[in-house]
Amino acid sequence: RAGATGSPAVPAVPPVSPTRNQTMDEYQECVREVDGASLVDHKGVPVTVERFLASRPLRVEISTRAGPGGKKLSYMGGETVIKTLNDAFGYDGWSSEVRSTTREEAQKDDKGRHHVAYVATVRVTHRRSGAYREDCGVGDAIDRSLASASGNALKGAVTDALKRAARQFGEKLGNSLYHDGFNANNAPGTLKESLDALDIERAKTRFGFPKDRDRVKVQVQNNNGNNKGGVQSNAAVAANANRAAATKRPQQQSAQQHATNSYGAARTAHRTPAPPATRTQYVGNAVMEHSNGRRPHATPHQGVGGGSAAATAQAGKGAYVTPANRSAHAGGTAGGAAGKKGTGPPFDP
Repeated sequence: RAGATGSPAVPAVPPVSPTRNQTMDEYQECVREVDGASLVDHKGVPVTVERFLASRPLRVEISTRAGPGGKKLSYMGGETVIKTLNDAFGYDGWSSEVRSTTREEAQKDDKGRHHVAYVATVRVTHRRSGAYREDCGVGDAIDRSLASASGNALKGAVTDALKRAARQFGEKLGNSLYHDGFNANNAPGTLKESLDALDIERAKTRFGFPKDRDRVKVQVQNNNGNNKGGVQSNAAVAANANRAAATKRPQQQSAQQHATNSYGAARTAHRTPAPPATRTQYVGNAVMEHSNGRRPHATPHQGVGGGSAAATAQAGKGAYVTPANRSAHAGGTAGGAAGKKGTGPPFDP
């Protein structure tokens, strides 16, 4: 918006999302050279800010200092972090803001030195997108002058908070130093090595290697019917699908017929009545054995041995049987002959 004195309006921030006619270099923020041109890698591809920040810092960008137990610790200085932010976003593409400061300690020892400690909170903002990162840092100092001790402690706290907030933007700004096994000794020597290592790492974890992506691209073109580069058309794909379906159809019909036959056999077996079973009924000391059929029983008073041969034969199917005449009942013919003379044992319930 133009100011009251007629100053020119501030140019609008370029849109983040692309339009139909924009190229990658226009809607994706790229790392710029000193002359304003996009930084191009060794493959001729423009280096985007996202890719640049995702790569690991170079060996010359990492410093070392002595740590506890005689260990050598790797770290990035505040000047290196600020230089990397300028390289990635431009000198006017980011800003930092000290959100708060707190003096935690201010003591004087017996030697007349002042011990001062500060805690600061700093916010780093990417001006184009409005994204920001915020973190806190601590600084301490010892000096005979209270002003010097306070100044050094405060500056150390602000620088520490700035570095901790900036590392949240990517590996290039020191976040990779928190990974196990990465230090100044195995850091890449050039930007080419750093970008190649990033591409290999992403290919293994997320995106796949170029040959894998090319194979997926060919499959997509195959589905879309693009016949360029020897890719099959939709007609060829449909013909292959029809041949596969024709091969599976007889197998499916055979399986369906087998299931139908099995079902019919099961229904037939269920409908066929079982042969009549023989059951035994106890009446006093007599046992009556007869089947479940609807045939009439022999007259009980005729006995097994009395009556005609037909009655005796019928008695063999459903007569009153006692333990005494079970043997006579088993011999139907002998019982029938005895029945003609009327010498069979009478029935006595």
